[in-house]
Amino acid sequence: MKPSLVYLVVLLTAGCQRDDKSPSESPPLPLAAPTAGRTDAPYADDIRKLCGVMSLSGAEQVPAGERALPIANWLAANLETAESRKFLVAIQPLVGEPKAAALDAEAKRVGLPGCALAAEWRVPTP
Repeated sequence: MKPSLVYLVVLLTAGCQRDDKSPSESPPLPLAAPTAGRTDAPYADDIRKLCGVMSLSGAEQVPAGERALPIANWLAANLETAESRKFLVAIQPLVGEPKAAALDAEAKRVGLPGCALAAEWRVPTP
């Protein structure tokens, strides 16, 4: 397995976990995100892929606890810009609503009307 794939698997495994922390208990999103000012087509397309990864990767067809690996594998093979990977690293420490809000904000910033992955992160764990 390539080192970047291993890193994405670890990153997304942590990113796909949800808990009941309130927004005040989560660290704030860095204001100087690596993607600040980037709205070019390849980056915007990567954010579109990130937002649609549940269906694009087939992860919505597997149990919630088994989604991290198909998501990480799909993103490793399909994200094209270093900036999108940097964005994932920037939001990795966030949990629940703050993480979802950061992804929604980035999706809107690049021109998307919403983000399915952000909505998934808002769903409480059973």
